[in-house]
Amino acid sequence: MSHSQIAALAITTLVLMTGGCARQTEIIKLYDNSAAIEQRFQRVLVLAIANNENSRRRLEELITSNLSSAGVDAVTAYSETGLNVPVLQREIDAAARNTESDAILITHIASVDTTVDVKPGQVDIISECRGGDPIDFFLYDHRELKEPDSVKFAHTVVVITNLYKAGSGERVWTIQSTCFEKASMDEVLHDEAEAIVRQLQIDKLVN
Repeated sequence: MSHSQIAALAITTLVLMTGGCARQTEIIKLYDNSAAIEQRFQRVLVLAIANNENSRRRLEELITSNLSSAGVDAVTAYSETGLNVPVLQREIDAAARNTESDAILITHIASVDTTVDVKPGQVDIISECRGGDPIDFFLYDHRELKEPDSVKFAHTVVVITNLYKAGSGERVWTIQSTCFEKASMDEVLHDEAEAIVRQLQIDKLVN
């Protein structure tokens, strides 16, 4: 095996090992009313409850996008109710009727745990000779060059998701999904949306 082939194999192995270390989003089933399910839901109204408008909008859009990719009609609740908080039950019911949804998916960001790792930047000494004998230490000017500190965030987020039948309001399904140590909240919301829709498919609640 050539040196280039060995190097390529080493890089591939490192990538696989690094990818394998990432902890997957954890799903815990909290409630499953299988007796309430007559058929798979075809059109879902998606409501996210978050501590700010941007997170709510983003999570609703991501879940709706993932459902659409799975062949399920889905609509964001904010497009019907606006982003005012709180959202009242009558507004949710009216939005479901207006969009002819047969299910309402309500997801709630229950907790966010953020850790911050700050590593001080390295300090280098830069020496510049003013002229003369370069061996003479006293002919040099010295200054510090400090690299900026590196700051790494790790977000661990717990989301509770409920699925209800539109019209009757009967609860069909509840899960808790936990996303671990992501560098940004947008990465968290991406993973949460994918995990929620994947579990809906596994449990045959949607296509």
